[in-house]
Amino acid sequence: MHNSNIETNTRLHTAIAAADRLDNTLHCFTFRPADYASQITAAVCGPLTGIPIAVKDLIDTADMPTTYGSAVFQDNQPEKDAWIVTKLKEAGAIIFGKTVTTEFAWRDAGPTVNPWNTAHTPGGSSSGSAAAVSAGIVDIALGTQTVGSVIRPASYCGVYGYKPTFGLIPTEGVHELAGSLDHLGFIVSDLYWAAVCFAHIVSDGAISAPSSPGQFAPGIKPRRLGIYRSSQWPYVQSDVQQNFDGVIRRLAAQGVECVPVDLGHDILTFSALISKILAREAYMAISEGIAGRENLVGPYLRELIAFGKTISAQQHEAALNQLTDLRAERDIALQGVDAIATITSPTTALKGLEKTGDASFCMPATLLGLPAVSVPSGFSDDFLPYGLQLIGRSHDDLALLNTAQWVSTILPTLAAPALPSDKM
Repeated sequence: MHNSNIETNTRLHTAIAAADRLDNTLHCFTFRPADYASQITAAVCGPLTGIPIAVKDLIDTADMPTTYGSAVFQDNQPEKDAWIVTKLKEAGAIIFGKTVTTEFAWRDAGPTVNPWNTAHTPGGSSSGSAAAVSAGIVDIALGTQTVGSVIRPASYCGVYGYKPTFGLIPTEGVHELAGSLDHLGFIVSDLYWAAVCFAHIVSDGAISAPSSPGQFAPGIKPRRLGIYRSSQWPYVQSDVQQNFDGVIRRLAAQGVECVPVDLGHDILTFSALISKILAREAYMAISEGIAGRENLVGPYLRELIAFGKTISAQQHEAALNQLTDLRAERDIALQGVDAIATITSPTTALKGLEKTGDASFCMPATLLGLPAVSVPSGFSDDFLPYGLQLIGRSHDDLALLNTAQWVSTILPTLAAPALPSDKM
């Protein structure tokens, strides 16, 4: 046993108590171990020693079921951990449990609700991960993003999301939705944890992590930020527009130059391309596994698979060639700016659980494979969080995290939501 075991047990016991108190209301988890003793005994001394981390149920775990959010795989027990889970354990982390995902990370939602207002969606597909962090159960949870599934739920739940540069984290052991677009990412209570995960997991120690939260806390002030609204700005909810404009005024008041930018193509062009690639690759990745049991999957997934079947191999290849060309020039839009600022979603979290929200403003960073961060930027009259999205240069993730951290210091701090079960 290591000297950190007292801290290990304290962190873990706090997380267990919070989950026991809140999860019957929030429904964040599909599985939690009955006993964490074996993990505590096996934990190595590393940069994440004793930190409970929740893992999205799209990601294989050898000692916990992995259902991919689907009734088809309700009894699935993987033979080995996903690459990311192995790395987390090697860093000393405690795998706290599996969090709810929409089915195969698409649009058929699970039971998770938004901690800020349980009548609203937490966003998807990393719904359980975002809600678990928002509720204060864990400080770090794994998510995946094929369109907007880290950035949007983090935003809707009033916490931080970090989607790395495409390809920086191997997706071995993560069920594919669209391999050309799939990212692993982190939803965190504080960007310090994102910086630690970047240094020790994403860069595998090649880049130094901040030695303490205090060292990272100031961040690095940007000199110039690009402001991205796109052709779809008129369709953005008015209060979301007002929040974004207010953030820009705060930045300008701090001496940050804010200039309009575009990304070389209209957002609708990005949307058409991503939809074609995603549908074809989802059809290839999922259809065989659900063959003969299509009645067990949700309507959104069936619709996606049917659309993907209509896209020919030649059309898919042409789309991938276009994607390659776009990614080759992806950093051009960031010339002369430290990052690009935009919204995370055209709305706050939608009422009800049928729809997980609009991810269109997440499409450009996902399609181009650029790193992105969601920073809480206030909340609406209905006490639903707003989020600011910052997009950085490829493979310059730590610089983006430092920029986002500085920006967070001039924005409102969101206290943990007052959860119904806390009042009982």
